[in-house]
Amino acid sequence: MIDTHCHLDSKEFENDREEVIRRAFEGGVVSIIVPSIDTSNLEKVVKLAEENEKIFSGVGIHPHNANEYNNQIEEKICKLIEEKNKKIVAIGEIGLDYYYDFAPKEKQKEVFRRQLQIAKEYQLPAIIHNRDSNEDLLDILEQEQDGSLRFVLHCFSQDREFLSKTLELGAFVSFTGNVTFKNNKFASVVEEVPEDRFFLETDSPFMTPVPHRGKRNEPSFVRLVAQKIAEIKNLPINKVIEMTTNNAKKFFQILLIALIIIMPIALRAQEEEEADFENPYKKFIGVSSNFGFNTLVVFQTWKEDGASKERNSAYEGKFFWGFNLNISPVDFNINRLEFTYTLDRRYNDTAYPDLAYIYRTLSFTSLFLINPSMRVNFYGALGLTYIFNSFNLGHPYRDFKSSLGANFGAGFLVNIPIQNVGLFTINGEWLMIFDLSNYKDIYDVELKRNVDAYYYYSQPRLIITWYPEFLNKLR
Repeated sequence: MIDTHCHLDSKEFENDREEVIRRAFEGGVVSIIVPSIDTSNLEKVVKLAEENEKIFSGVGIHPHNANEYNNQIEEKICKLIEEKNKKIVAIGEIGLDYYYDFAPKEKQKEVFRRQLQIAKEYQLPAIIHNRDSNEDLLDILEQEQDGSLRFVLHCFSQDREFLSKTLELGAFVSFTGNVTFKNNKFASVVEEVPEDRFFLETDSPFMTPVPHRGKRNEPSFVRLVAQKIAEIKNLPINKVIEMTTNNAKKFFQILLIALIIIMPIALRAQEEEEADFENPYKKFIGVSSNFGFNTLVVFQTWKEDGASKERNSAYEGKFFWGFNLNISPVDFNINRLEFTYTLDRRYNDTAYPDLAYIYRTLSFTSLFLINPSMRVNFYGALGLTYIFNSFNLGHPYRDFKSSLGANFGAGFLVNIPIQNVGLFTINGEWLMIFDLSNYKDIYDVELKRNVDAYYYYSQPRLIITWYPEFLNKLR
């Protein structure tokens, strides 16, 4: 679970903040987003995020404090984004609030519009507060939505008509403890909101859900929000947790950061701590075969009559095959050791009777899955490749030697479980292998001259993997 809106920096948590954070993570929360509300806590929320790898922050000025906004504050917000951009994932909390008159309406609208423009400038989503200001809020959003604005209406409690209008503008919404209140009138809104357009939040220390209403709210209570939404939508709670977590990761772009900083720890902790959530497609050790088409792309440069010349050549794809050994230490990650082979004899010149393009590679590649507990998974891949270019069979560039390369790719896999046999997966993948060597002054048989060259392989492929049931039980 991700608590997408929590004011952990507030004074209500001064005495036991670390204990509150510990309870949240032990209760299945994998990330918390802490937005700022005024000039005094801009740096505080950023510092809180820096001190904990699972906490992220938003920076912005709340409509109650719109009178504080000026050029200096704007420069401070922009500077924080530029300096701490890995942990700042949103502009917010910003918006309009006409219930109170803490700031004039025109000033609120001016500050709101300017902060939306900053969100677009830095390609960050906006966390929006809205109270009794529907008409003006929609007008500004319609004017500022140019296709690049991403925004979420937090603590959503409006009607279905307003929901429909904001969804047309690209809105996401997040629900908090108010969905659990006995007299709330927007259960139909929760029921209607698309599954890929909403998140969970607590708005701690406010909006405490039933049965703790009247007490201080905290991030661990986000599960109560998930339970109520599951009840309204008639879905399993694990489904609600899974889809809102995935929605939030994509929206706030936490996934890319987490792959580098926190994902291994967070997801492993989630597996251990959330005993009621079981991935139905668990993998451990598997074997696979792969095949596809291998295209060699060569970039060449040389000097001719004092001028620089260049040529790019793509040698059409030739069939390759190979086999893999896979190990998946955690649900979101698969590590693959792979051997592939291609032999493409295309020369019959008597001067070069054994000349051929020989592709043999040995790769270690790590796959990072976006949605490991679903039947269809999408993933990114990266790793290292050892490229064999000789094996005493020749090569179009005789000076090429075996070398080290880097590989990058993307793909999808489909999980097919078979009872008492194990799990089969079918992958469609595109892998690019870049030779890290830069070949100098080598002889090209087609150009009949010496050139400098570097190259890469393009490999669309199909992979069929079997994770035997008896091996998966070892995990």
